[in-house]
Amino acid sequence: MYDLIIKNGKVIDGTGKTSPQDLDIGIKGNLISEIGNLKKAKAREIIDAQGDYVTPGFIDVQNHSDSYWTIFDYPGQESMLTQGITTISVGQCGASLAPLPSLEGFKAVQKWRSAEGENINWQYMEEYLEILSRQKLGVNVLTFVGHSTMRRGLLGDDIRKLSESELKVLERVTTSSLKSGAFGLSFGLVYAHEYNSSKEELLRLAKLATQHGRSISMHIRNDQSHILEAIDEAIDLSQESGARLKISHLKIRGRENWHLADQVIERLDQTHKKGLNVRFDLYPYTTSWPVLYTYLPKWSYEGGKSELNKRLAQPYLREKIINSLHEQNQDLSNIIIATSTGSPHLIGKDLSEIARAQEVTAAEALLNVLSSSMSEVVVFDENISWENLEQFIKHPLGMIATNGAGFRTKKINTKNLIHPRCFGAMPRYLNLVLYNKWLSPQKAIHKITGMPAEYLGLKNRGVIKKGSIADIAVFDPNGIRDLATLPSPYQVSEGIRAVVLGGELALSGGRVMARKFGQVLRA
Repeated sequence: MYDLIIKNGKVIDGTGKTSPQDLDIGIKGNLISEIGNLKKAKAREIIDAQGDYVTPGFIDVQNHSDSYWTIFDYPGQESMLTQGITTISVGQCGASLAPLPSLEGFKAVQKWRSAEGENINWQYMEEYLEILSRQKLGVNVLTFVGHSTMRRGLLGDDIRKLSESELKVLERVTTSSLKSGAFGLSFGLVYAHEYNSSKEELLRLAKLATQHGRSISMHIRNDQSHILEAIDEAIDLSQESGARLKISHLKIRGRENWHLADQVIERLDQTHKKGLNVRFDLYPYTTSWPVLYTYLPKWSYEGGKSELNKRLAQPYLREKIINSLHEQNQDLSNIIIATSTGSPHLIGKDLSEIARAQEVTAAEALLNVLSSSMSEVVVFDENISWENLEQFIKHPLGMIATNGAGFRTKKINTKNLIHPRCFGAMPRYLNLVLYNKWLSPQKAIHKITGMPAEYLGLKNRGVIKKGSIADIAVFDPNGIRDLATLPSPYQVSEGIRAVVLGGELALSGGRVMARKFGQVLRA
């Protein structure tokens, strides 16, 4: 007698090597107990997957539910679960919710969401993971340790090279976090408090990840005209430290830079041929969701939000920033304000509309938005090439991620806009690759199951085999599609029939179960 049988489906095992097979899956407790012909077997519950693919639960290797605080506001993470996602990897882009050498470290997440008024009753990674485990989680959650969180907790808003004693403190805090269960170390080199980190600092911390058998994840320093140099920096760090590397949300922003895609691919291919363990993730959209201040020249936001505001208030420096924006030859006019803490009336408007109302250029309007919003602004920008996106999706080193956050499926009461990838990234990806035949079904599934599991070092997840954890997605390959859009993001995707999480039915017939079965995973 099984607890659950999934029968009549076409099983794709997540390895990327085996085509869909007509198999049944028998589950006992939280494990896959049998795979084969179970037509005569009995179970307490049976899922008839006739016409559906049965795959490992999807692993979101780049997730921001922690930095948007939705891991606590909406622990059910319904917008993730309804995509077939069973595990999310947070603590990305240099920002994690622990450890906190001081509360200054918590400011690392403020570029995405205001942290004002939140109750922080932990300091160390172990304490954070324990508190997180008390939430009624709708998906499994694992975390990386964020370099910016630790660095800012140590230095506050000081932007300078660490002293030897400070670097040793950072090493101790990193080591403690890895021993407490963090799956790796993340960097966000584009952001103000990490941009000037020395190579020695990055290398010494990356070597700690290697020593503990963990990975590193990097938001590279530049994804526009200097993307090749930024990728070289990431690859060199991986090569010198020996760490498994993931380049986060790989993309080339700006039409004037799209031609660099072939050179990016060439560098990745050369890296792979050398035997280096380097991968990247991306989301299947041409609209990015960046922090607005990252459009500015790096010197202008050195020192963080307060220093940026001071510079914006000085006419000479303000003019220098505007001239720099004009020299970059970027089309700023279509950038849409998605989140603005100080000026909610601007949300949903693009910079051309704001510029007309203020009778200024788009560059000047951008600075006005930052000044009025205390620099906490996130935007939508359709600045990614479809051709590049297809090329990166097809690449064998690419994994697919939401780079979003989990929400409940009912629209929340806020003026802020969220990216549709929070609700539709995985179904959108599967619709694209299966309908257009960009990839075989087994290769497509490998990019969201077995490959991220291997990179993360997850044991017994990401594949369907006897003895593995029963995290499983069941979906209609002909009917899976995303419905979420920029104007209307709170739309559940179609085609996900069922999700099994740790052997328990978490979603059935498109309906999320009331009980929550997610766990905090520790490395």
